[in-house]
Amino acid sequence: MLDRQTDRQTDRQTGELTGYPSIDRPWLKYYRIRPEEIAYPNKTLYQFVWDNNKDHPKDIVFDYFGRKINYQTFFDEVEKTARALLAMGIKAGDIVTIMSMHTPETIYTMYGLNYIGAAANFVYPTLTEKWLLQTIENTGSKALFILDAVLEKNAGIAKKVTIPIIVLKVEESMPLSVKIGYRLKKKKSDVTCTDQGNIDYQSFLEKGQSKQLTAPASDSAALAVIVYTSGTTGEPKGVSLSSDCINNMAIQDINGTVEAMRGETCLLILPPFIGFGVTQIHILVSAGIVSILQIVLEAETIIDRLFKDRPYVFLTGPALVSAFLNHKPGNLSNLKYFIGGGGAITGQQTAQINELLAKCHSTATYSNGYGMTEASSLLCASANEISKPGSVGIPILDTVVKIVDPDTGKELTYGETGELQFHCPHLMMGYYKNKEATDEIIYTDPDGKKWIRTGDLGTVDEDGFVFITGRMKRIYVTRSKDNMVLKLFPQHMEEVLMEVEEIAECGVVVSEEKKRIHIGIAFVAPKDWSRFKDGTKQEALRKKLFAHARANLPEHMWPAEIHIIEKMPVTASGKIDYRELERMYQNEKPDTELIV
Repeated sequence: MLDRQTDRQTDRQTGELTGYPSIDRPWLKYYRIRPEEIAYPNKTLYQFVWDNNKDHPKDIVFDYFGRKINYQTFFDEVEKTARALLAMGIKAGDIVTIMSMHTPETIYTMYGLNYIGAAANFVYPTLTEKWLLQTIENTGSKALFILDAVLEKNAGIAKKVTIPIIVLKVEESMPLSVKIGYRLKKKKSDVTCTDQGNIDYQSFLEKGQSKQLTAPASDSAALAVIVYTSGTTGEPKGVSLSSDCINNMAIQDINGTVEAMRGETCLLILPPFIGFGVTQIHILVSAGIVSILQIVLEAETIIDRLFKDRPYVFLTGPALVSAFLNHKPGNLSNLKYFIGGGGAITGQQTAQINELLAKCHSTATYSNGYGMTEASSLLCASANEISKPGSVGIPILDTVVKIVDPDTGKELTYGETGELQFHCPHLMMGYYKNKEATDEIIYTDPDGKKWIRTGDLGTVDEDGFVFITGRMKRIYVTRSKDNMVLKLFPQHMEEVLMEVEEIAECGVVVSEEKKRIHIGIAFVAPKDWSRFKDGTKQEALRKKLFAHARANLPEHMWPAEIHIIEKMPVTASGKIDYRELERMYQNEKPDTELIV
């Protein structure tokens, strides 16, 4: 390690590269400041937001269905929520479960909990009642805040828990005219806010009217948020994040590749039960960026809102690509950043997005990013000219990447493929009540630095751009016809099948097979399902896909079967749900010979 340290000092003086990204950190040339210039706040989430915005009470923080909410209202509502939580008996160190979207009341509750030193346990609204009960019990939650839209699905939970249940209404902060229209259209539920002792949000706030607030909690290292991994390849795990974790990531992002001034707008579609959702909400609120809270998540509705509101920043994902490309061009001259994440899109799709953005008078180009819930969501980012085709960007400011050979543990150099590992100041505290799983993913090197194993394979080029080439957990061995044992890469199979123009999405799962060891089973969703409802047309498309695979993949990676489905199943975070595809395959598994 001494030789490496000497190399570090020498090469910074000469400007020559050592060949190791973790030493050279070539990405720093793209930043305005150096990592050593960062002053981390050591404050709670609430304190950080307060200090950054207390002198701007009239600035807008949220645009909710057209209602503009300023920072004065924001701080007033957070304090009301904090008083009500205290009146309910919730105190520092307690945990409260929240099953909701990014409504203003949900966000007030998160910061109200942080004000008193308690933590928010964000869970997916798609959870079964059984799993919701399990996470409430596992975290010892003292209350449940639940969105009225998912109340009926979880109606039985009130009989199984003894904690207060506070119902958050979607329309609570809507402008009056919108609220009236929403209530007229709203489906009447068999379960009301007051059934079985449930409390509506306004009644909850009234309980705290006479409660006196003391100074905000100050322990920035305490648990602030639990948010769950997406569960694409295994059971979701609770990720414990402190205020320091989230603030340290936020500071790097604020000083990162996106340059946004106070008062600019961001169309926010990311709910808080997704890691990047809760951290992005905090970044925007802290930085004085107006969040246009879009909680209706149908793709066409989101894209319509994009063209209507013309924000400065739009955070998107693969599921919205088709809707954007199919939208009639409009004026997006205000849009300076069009940022994707949560999965890869093809080079062809990227080019089509950029062409449409130019037609809409936007200077933005599609920019990708990369992160993990375990690292407070963000590790790499790109933006417009700071990007390269196929890359997920460069490490954020005070974050270091290295490439490690999965077999030997040896650090690799530029252009070599291995596991991506990161060192950063915003790693999770750990998986909640799961030290064994924490120790599997985070380790400490001989210099005392903590690194996270991503499980993703990739490379780093000499400019510091990171490229994802596959997933370690999605690498399998297979046997070719000449009996050679080779590696099978499902992600590469997906990318090749996605090149067929009729295909919108592709997911490949792997099944065990006696002769071949493992085989790849492809599921594809066409761009226009109406064209392929007919079985004859499906068969023609299937033949085209097989021909394309044979022409562009090595024989051992040809899909054994191709299933054409109307819509790709996704997890709550919008990623392909491979476990559901595996279940679909098991139900449909034929007894016939393999198609090769």
